[in-house]
Amino acid sequence: MYLFLAIGSARTQQPSSEETCQWLCQEAVKRASKRYPQWENQLDIADLRKTKGAAVLDFDDIIKSVLSDNEQVSIVLKSDITNGTHGHANGQNGHRFSTDALDGQLETPSEYLLLDGNSMSCEDLVALGQNKYKIRLTQESRKRVQASRDVLEQIVKDNKVVYGVNTGFGKFARTVISKDDILELQMNLIRSHAAGVGQCLPIHRIRMLLCNRINILAKGYSGISLHNLEKMCHMFNASCLSYVPEQGTVGASGDLAPLSHLALGMIGEGKMWSPITGWSDAKTVLQANGMEPIVFGPKEGLAMINGTQFISALGAEAIERAENIALQADVVAALSLEVLKGSTRAYEKAIHYARPHKGQIAVAERFRALLHSQTHPSEIATSHRFCDRVQDAYTLRCCPQVHGVVHDTIEFAKGIMTTELNSATDNPVSRGNKTR
Repeated sequence: MYLFLAIGSARTQQPSSEETCQWLCQEAVKRASKRYPQWENQLDIADLRKTKGAAVLDFDDIIKSVLSDNEQVSIVLKSDITNGTHGHANGQNGHRFSTDALDGQLETPSEYLLLDGNSMSCEDLVALGQNKYKIRLTQESRKRVQASRDVLEQIVKDNKVVYGVNTGFGKFARTVISKDDILELQMNLIRSHAAGVGQCLPIHRIRMLLCNRINILAKGYSGISLHNLEKMCHMFNASCLSYVPEQGTVGASGDLAPLSHLALGMIGEGKMWSPITGWSDAKTVLQANGMEPIVFGPKEGLAMINGTQFISALGAEAIERAENIALQADVVAALSLEVLKGSTRAYEKAIHYARPHKGQIAVAERFRALLHSQTHPSEIATSHRFCDRVQDAYTLRCCPQVHGVVHDTIEFAKGIMTTELNSATDNPVSRGNKTR
């Protein structure tokens, strides 16, 4: 539980020139107790921090000397520390005082990665999460997005009844929505489904989630307007990131809750984070970055949450980590063989081409590159060249067979995930001159 205040905002009483941070904490507790009576016995303050940078403020500090007008501060409660929330938020998996928010830590990338809805890889998505690239749409994707939107606009103009455009959702699919209420329908869809729980995703995973969704919208099947999609790209490039809880997804039927939270910040509601503001109200963050909230038109709210981008983003990260760990395991095994004075003969090319599993061949080749050879002789290997050992232990000589199947499995999972990273799951699908 964290309390947020904006110094000098309309929501906070203006402090006098001599008021201290202690007064600010007392004001926050007073307001929180009034709004949330159930918190009354839980509001013991541990410390006060700047939301941007997480610098700890002394309770005796004069407010005017340590804080600027409209600067955001966060109050940490003792309960946050005792239940582990505070530690969770300080880098392991957190958001309030993430190290991403520290001044000078987040550099603006200079390179761009082009999104077309068809070419995203697991490696690309993880790199985007790590803030290595900005993004922009390809010209072809822009044309497809516009063509898809034109179909939706024509449907509305012709008063045709299409699910999710001018009808209710799920059980209310047969309920036709009047033209005057279509925009409110889309905004309310986002608000009603933003019901996730638990800790907030780390900053890099929110960035992955946002980029992943933009990539699918760029495919041109969702009916999103090009104007709003470009706004989303600007938000990503400025790292204006919505508050997205870790729990609350339907999985393969659509990551409805997390994607709704993602969209909620974009429409100026809920919380957002950016490097120049830290965590604050979404409208405040967007305004500080020179942006306006998105207003979703017909079908656009549905387009935002019809997808598996939450589970696929986490899956892509898991696959990339697994791949790195598997490669490290190959190196560790090779070093172990060297230390145990094993033989490299079990990794000869001809042996593994007799049983040509792809992963097994690759691991054996990696071992040969790392270990003793005529080009790179090993003193350890040379020292026991004429020993009386017939063969090494099974666990050493069969590393390519054991490690190889792990690499094959990771490659298989990566192929499935790469397909999903570039797959539209909208209902209805709008493409070119057709809506289905």
